[in-house]
Amino acid sequence: MPGCPPESNQIAAVIDLVIQVVQGKAELPPKGSVIGAGDSTVCDECKRARNVKKIKSFERIWGIVPDPALCLLEQGIPCNGPATRSGCNARCPIAGAQCIGCYGPAAGVSDYGARLISSFASVLDANEPEEIDRILDGLVDPAGQFYRFNLAGSLLRAGVPAWKKEKA
Repeated sequence: MPGCPPESNQIAAVIDLVIQVVQGKAELPPKGSVIGAGDSTVCDECKRARNVKKIKSFERIWGIVPDPALCLLEQGIPCNGPATRSGCNARCPIAGAQCIGCYGPAAGVSDYGARLISSFASVLDANEPEEIDRILDGLVDPAGQFYRFNLAGSLLRAGVPAWKKEKA
C-alpha cells in the first residue's frame, strides 16, 4: 500500500480486502502486488495542461509563481509525476507543489530514476551538451530527486557485481 502516509480510502480498501479474505469471499493478491493505488501515473490524474513546452532552466518551487493551469515540469519545476504511481488524485501538483514520488514507481516502470531522467530530458530546450549540462545543473539534488524512495531497487544496483568483477 503506497503513500506517505497512505490515504484513508486506501487503508479502508485494504481492510475491506482482508475482511473478504477472512470470510472466504476473496483471495489475497500475489506477493509483491500493490494494493490501494492505480496502475497509471500521477500525470494521468493531474488536470494541469501539458503543452510540450521547452524549458531553459529548472526552478525551485518558491523561486517562481507557477501557472496554475500548466504542467509543473513544463514550467521547469522538477515534478516526479511522470514516473510515480497514481492513486493520490495528483494532490500535490494540483495544489502547486511538485510530486515527490511517495506512491513509488508506476506499474511497468523498471527504474524510477531512469524514467524521470527521460521525462526531464524531454522538456529541455537545448541541443548542445554544454547547454544541457547547464540546465541539468539547476537540479539541486539529482540523486534525491530521481531516487528519493527507491535507490536500493534501481538498475544502478544491478551493475555493482559487474564493477566488482572488473576490479579483480
